[in-house]
Amino acid sequence: MNQYSQGRVLGGIGTLFGPPKNAQFNTVIEFVKTIIQKFADSAMQDKSKNENALNSKLTRFINNSAEIFFANRESMEDEARGNSPAADIGIYFKVDDIGIDPPLITVFEGKRLSTKLPKKRHQEYVIGHEEKNKHVSCGGIERFKLGIHGGGLNNAGMIGYIQDGTAESWHDKINTWVRDLCTKPAEPKWSKEEQLMPKQVNGNVAEYTSTVNRHADSKLHLTHLWIDLAPPN
Repeated sequence: MNQYSQGRVLGGIGTLFGPPKNAQFNTVIEFVKTIIQKFADSAMQDKSKNENALNSKLTRFINNSAEIFFANRESMEDEARGNSPAADIGIYFKVDDIGIDPPLITVFEGKRLSTKLPKKRHQEYVIGHEEKNKHVSCGGIERFKLGIHGGGLNNAGMIGYIQDGTAESWHDKINTWVRDLCTKPAEPKWSKEEQLMPKQVNGNVAEYTSTVNRHADSKLHLTHLWIDLAPPN
C-alpha cells in the first residue's frame, strides 16, 4: 500500500480526504525529478525541440511511471468554457471510485530556454510580447501571475527546456527581466521577490523557487525545474 492509499476515501458526496494539497504537490515535484533525466535522454535521442512535442513527451513519461496521480495534456482552467485557457500539463490525483472526477493537484507550464526564439518571444519564460499595439499574455510566469493558469492553486510548476546556454546564464537573464518589470507599471505589480531563488542542482537538473504576486494580495509558490537539453559542444 502506498502512502496515500489510506487517504482515498470519500466523506459525503464528492469530498476527498487525503494528504494536504502541499504534500501532494511536493510528492509530484519529487517524482518528476526522478524521471526527468530519462525524459531528457529520450528527447535528446529523437531530437525533440519544439515546445508542444516536449510537453507531450513529458506527459507520457509521467503517466508511464506514476502510481498515485496522472498527467493530462492541456489542462483547462475552466471546463465550463469551451475557450478556456489551458495549462500545458495538469496533474490529477488518482481515486479508486470511478464515479468521481479526479481532483486537480497542480499544473505545469513548459517553456523553451533558447536564444533562437524569435526576438519578440525571447522573454517568454517570464512575460509575453506586444503585437499590433496589444499585449499578448503568453509569458509563463505572467500567466500564473494573472491567474490565467493556476488561479485556484497555491502551488504550481514550470519546466524549463534549456536548449542553449546554461542554467546559471538563464537564471541571471530571467532575474534581470523580472527586475526590469518591477520598474514598469503593471497590474498586479511585479516585485523583486518574484526573482528565482536557487534551490538545488542535481546533474543536468536545476531547481529554483519563486513567489508570484497575484491580485488581491494572493500569492502563488512556483517551483521551476530546468533540464539541460543543449547539444554537446
